Amino acid sequence: MSGRDNLTLTESELMACRPVRGEGGRVIRAFCPFHGSDKQRSLRIDRETGRFNCFACGAWGYTEEARQRWREERAPGGHRRPQDGRRHPSKGKTLPTYTRPLRKPEKAPKPSRDDLPDLLRTYQKALPGSLGEEYLKRRGIPLEVATRCGVGYAAPGTWAHPARDWKWGRLVFPHTDPSGRLVNLYGRAVGANEKVPKALRHDHLPGQKGYFNAAALRVGEGPLFVCEGAFDALALMAAGYPRTVATFGVDGWRWEWARDVRQLVLALDADEAGQRAWRELARHAVLRGKRVAFLPPEAYGGHKDASEAWAAGVLQVGEWPGDKAQEPAAGDGWELIDSETLGERIVLAKDSEAAKRAPKGYVTYTAKEIRLLAGCSPEALRQVHAVKRLISGVLVEVLTKEEATAGS
Repeated sequence: MSGRDNLTLTESELMACRPVRGEGGRVIRAFCPFHGSDKQRSLRIDRETGRFNCFACGAWGYTEEARQRWREERAPGGHRRPQDGRRHPSKGKTLPTYTRPLRKPEKAPKPSRDDLPDLLRTYQKALPGSLGEEYLKRRGIPLEVATRCGVGYAAPGTWAHPARDWKWGRLVFPHTDPSGRLVNLYGRAVGANEKVPKALRHDHLPGQKGYFNAAALRVGEGPLFVCEGAFDALALMAAGYPRTVATFGVDGWRWEWARDVRQLVLALDADEAGQRAWRELARHAVLRGKRVAFLPPEAYGGHKDASEAWAAGVLQVGEWPGDKAQEPAAGDGWELIDSETLGERIVLAKDSEAAKRAPKGYVTYTAKEIRLLAGCSPEALRQVHAVKRLISGVLVEVLTKEEATAGS
């Protein structure tokens, strides 16, 4: 990443980096998505101009919204702001004000219909001894595991979505939120894939969705297993991992619901799309300070997902990686962070007194020094760092290339 780069920060990237307001509300501070910071909010966004810069890696640019507003104002007939605003540092053009507030928490889903609890109770009573129970057995799922999670069975002619009825009935899975409130129902047509038309295989009642076994988000021991399908979740529960949720598709993930979850195991499909999805989900999880592990394709023994691997008797989950002993990462006025730009751990200190209390053996930067280095290229940062490591000096002033040229 070059100091000449003029990057764009999207709203989704910003919201994934746990933004907070600072300096009296004039700026936003967040973890940096460009070098994967999750220990220090080194990214600073000016709310007036939309300009951002990272004190750690040197990345800089503008928010996507600021650029869009600037394009609209420069378009023919567009309204231009008075020329007393801040200007684009490389083009000398006025940029728009960035005024969008931090996104409010997403609203909880509403129940798709009023009679959901009565419907589910009816389906739950119909499961024992049904074609649904036989289908569960063929997929290696004990009845006790299914009933504990509220699974039911809609016999032919009883599914709540008549246009989607199926001749052998449907296994019914409850959609809930973490509090256990029922918000929807999912029906999986009973029968092997080759016997059920793909268009009829899956059916969710019209309305908003929740998770299957969403209560696992707030209770349970050990890491939270996250998968896409309800049968994947049942397979992991049958394998001895009760703290498992199914999101009914990776796009349904809600970070608001996982605020208190500290460890995640991503058990997504072994195909290319599933592997891309877990990488993106893992990136956002790490930016939120969570620890992440995943089930690689090898865990499924050549099968597509956890459900197929469990039915074939080859699912291998393993154990959560043990926590390694770590030295204290922070203290009174100082913090120890990993700098990808510099390639080593450094200390960020509030001031010179805090720097004296920091661990020895690391190059230390005070808040004043970080401000002086804002906007420097990664190469310039590395040169300054090499000098500090050599002489343990304190940074007093940094001249830009333009200033140095002008003063020569």
